Amino acid sequence: MNAIRLIWPWARPYWRFAAAGSLASVVAVLINLTIPLLTSRIIDEGIAAEDSSLVFSTALLMIGLIIAGMACSAISSLLGVRFAFHTITDLRRDLYGHVQTLSFGNLDRLTSGEILTRLTSDVTKVTSLLSIAVSFVVQIPVSFVGALVAIVLIDVSLVPIVFVMVPVIMILVWYVIVRSNVLYDRLQGRLDRLNTVLQENIQGAEVIKAFVRQDHEIERFDVAAGDLADDATLVNQLVAALFPTLILLSSMGIAAVLWIGGGNVIDGDLSQGDLVAFIQFMAFIAMPMMFFAFLQPLLSAAGASMKRIVEVTNEDADVMVAEQGESLPTGAGPLDISFENVYFHYRADAEHAECAIRGIDLHIPGGSTIAILGATGSGKSTLVNLIPRFYDASYGTVRVGGKDVRDLNKSSLRRSIGIALQEPYLFSGSVADNLRFGRPDATDDEIVAAATAAQAHDFITAMESGYDSTIEQGGANLSGGQRQRIAIARTLVVDPKVLIFDDSTSAVDLETEAKIQEIFDSLTDVTVILVAQRISTALGADAIVLLDDGEIVAQGTHAELLLTSPIYQEIYRSQLGEPVS
Repeated sequence: MNAIRLIWPWARPYWRFAAAGSLASVVAVLINLTIPLLTSRIIDEGIAAEDSSLVFSTALLMIGLIIAGMACSAISSLLGVRFAFHTITDLRRDLYGHVQTLSFGNLDRLTSGEILTRLTSDVTKVTSLLSIAVSFVVQIPVSFVGALVAIVLIDVSLVPIVFVMVPVIMILVWYVIVRSNVLYDRLQGRLDRLNTVLQENIQGAEVIKAFVRQDHEIERFDVAAGDLADDATLVNQLVAALFPTLILLSSMGIAAVLWIGGGNVIDGDLSQGDLVAFIQFMAFIAMPMMFFAFLQPLLSAAGASMKRIVEVTNEDADVMVAEQGESLPTGAGPLDISFENVYFHYRADAEHAECAIRGIDLHIPGGSTIAILGATGSGKSTLVNLIPRFYDASYGTVRVGGKDVRDLNKSSLRRSIGIALQEPYLFSGSVADNLRFGRPDATDDEIVAAATAAQAHDFITAMESGYDSTIEQGGANLSGGQRQRIAIARTLVVDPKVLIFDDSTSAVDLETEAKIQEIFDSLTDVTVILVAQRISTALGADAIVLLDDGEIVAQGTHAELLLTSPIYQEIYRSQLGEPVS
């Protein structure tokens, strides 16, 4: 019921399917409750009176009712399936859509393995719950209450047997539900871990083989799989012990009824047909609880899964985007960017001294080319990630076009910024599809021009189908340099006002990098930010910003820094091997 309560917002639009299915299920139960009464009639009025015509007509009626009950049950199941899959489709779409709205900080905490498990395994378990919920949520209590009323009317002296048996069964089932809920919650966490390990092993296969760590990774997978198997075994042992225990209790109850009820038949206080009907109605009382126990693993798993799904849907994005905020002007020329005493830390409880970047004051004039230089971990990528609001500054203000990025419309801000990353991700599809990813309406001439500028046109045309050639998932059939050049071209196709190249030429040779740099130099109506570790990338920039340990330690032109910055001089000597003149 908790799982159904959680999923109700998605199920509400399809309540008619659920209501009609539940009604069909109730009709099926009411029909089934007449069968013991007809059985009693056959025994007492047909067999005892040797009236074969009554036996035949009543048996024929029973067959008709059984067929009608089966038809109602089938209708209920079909409606339940429609209810489930309509609901789950909406849930899966909203869950996936919500994941797309989460910021980088949220995705840092939620691993891809966890998200994948929630979108697949958890959603599947909830689907199974909804498919049966329509048939059994109403059917179980109606069957229980109807049978209880019937046995009271047949022989009230036998009712205490039922009143002893039912609470024992209910307590036992309740204990198993409470215990297994905890286990299933933990079980799904184990599945998250297994999926994460599996995904890391597949994506990092080259690294694993290069460092000869196959045995270590097999062991790590075995540990995750073993933990999952241990918890799954505990759950299944619990359920396996429950079902035969319930059968034993029901059988003991029936034996007690036969013992005491048999004496009543001998004494003439109860007919043979009513005794048989009483036992059948007892089955109607015990069967819902036994069936509930049989479904209990599914119910517990669905409850745990729905809770995990809702944890994601209730996750608020760290970056609260102003969807109705102010838009950046279009066609107004390049945009300037400024950082005003900006601090940023990845943990909410971090102190200023622990920030990834600290006290950044920087103005980047519109139309200029700025290089941000620094060692690994100096805060370069963190700094530029604040511009499109992948993260929000913990303190201070970031402005684009003179406007606080927090006040800008998300789409307007990010469509004005093009980013090419050091580790670009390409999607399965054609080369042209990847180039048009940020601008689907780009013409063939525009994507060819962008590819030419990024020094990608020659190797693309050399591929078997040119721009229609297939790129495998992640660009697995391309080299690192080819992937980077396609990513740069993809960014250029967007034709943004701000271009950010986050070490995006690190995998290309110096000659190719120099040709790409010529394109940066020719862009006069775009603000270009070059994030680099190689000083060769920064030489042609209008200004160079040197970061060290999250702080700006120097800024100026190449010539100015050679004269004033010992750190820059050391970088120049170590990378270019030339003395500082």
